[in-house]
Amino acid sequence: MEKTWRDQLLPASYRGISFLIEQAAVPVGQKGQLHEFPQRDEPYFEALGKQAQVHRMSAWVIGDDCFERRDKLQEALQTQGSGELVHPWLGRMLVKAGECELTHDRREGGVARFELTFYPDAPRKFPTATANTRQQVVKSSEGLLESALARYKAAMEKIDKARLSVIGLRNGLSGVYAAIQRQFAPLVGLFTNLSGFVQSLINSPGALGALFSSYFSDFTGLDFSSPGSSYLATVATASQHASAVSSINTVSPANGADTSAMAQATADLVQDALLVQVGLIISEMPVSVRPPVMESVPAIDQQAIAPVVRPEVPVADDVIELRDSLSEAIWEASLKADPDHYRVLTTMRQVLVKHLTAVAASGVRLVDMTPAETLPALVLAYRRFGDSTRAGEIVQRNRISHPGFVPPVSLKIAQE
Repeated sequence: MEKTWRDQLLPASYRGISFLIEQAAVPVGQKGQLHEFPQRDEPYFEALGKQAQVHRMSAWVIGDDCFERRDKLQEALQTQGSGELVHPWLGRMLVKAGECELTHDRREGGVARFELTFYPDAPRKFPTATANTRQQVVKSSEGLLESALARYKAAMEKIDKARLSVIGLRNGLSGVYAAIQRQFAPLVGLFTNLSGFVQSLINSPGALGALFSSYFSDFTGLDFSSPGSSYLATVATASQHASAVSSINTVSPANGADTSAMAQATADLVQDALLVQVGLIISEMPVSVRPPVMESVPAIDQQAIAPVVRPEVPVADDVIELRDSLSEAIWEASLKADPDHYRVLTTMRQVLVKHLTAVAASGVRLVDMTPAETLPALVLAYRRFGDSTRAGEIVQRNRISHPGFVPPVSLKIAQE
């Protein structure tokens, strides 16, 4: 049997103290100001938002124990703070008791009447501090560069150039020079080749530190508003840096203590410079805002004319993988650092992990999906996301040979 309105009424109470209600009223609609002007017959109403939901009700308690129940309700109304009101018609809500009135009438023996007023209690919104993880990464990168230059300078001051071996430095620094070629392209033009790089170190050991100092004074990182800059490109670039950091963590020992010391100090400087650069690059990665779900999906032929514009969000799996690889690379580098530089590297590792965790939390996860049949990537993207422009995303992530033929095998697809 279908419930009637009487069956849906709730027993009235406040803070668990029950009472009966004769009638209740609450303002609805908009509050505002009515403007009336001389010599004009049409007034103007200026809406100023919704009216406050102030609940006013006439209530009573009745029975042989009415005085006891009256006192409990009176105590509940006089208690500071908010309490739960069970409104027979409107349900449960959090309110604060306002101006109430208690009356007795000798002719109504065993009855205590209340005129109750309840005000809505919205939780107060206090200002909260949110850590600017991007700025923390920038500050940490700057601190790492300063510490790295100081460590390199101190190491060079202990080396006797007369005991250096050119062949030993060439063998020890081949991987370091390759990392400079790949990740610090503007500096490569200053050296003709590996031999020129080694000769520059021998003739002027402090010059490499000055070059990196000048390089980072003009470094601006990546601009996410520019074409080609994206989470995917940034993660790829940062992953290359992480691999380079690990590849030059140690150098092969050379003949002579001075030669080995110079090779290791140079490798440490380049390694730190890679970490500084990857920190500045990652600091440009914003914590994304999830794009709203499309209310209607345009047909695939309409998308060919007017492609769907969708704000990019990071793929959490990629960001987490980058976070873990960078954390491991920095940890390995810190194991051979002196106590002061160890603290700087540890701080760098912590802020990078914190920022990348925040970026990953705002991204989407990957899920496994197996198409029922061979489909073009365009059709698969439209069926999965309602956005045919994301076909390239599917092809690139799964290394599809031909975008027109996506095989029915397990694929990695963004969750949304």
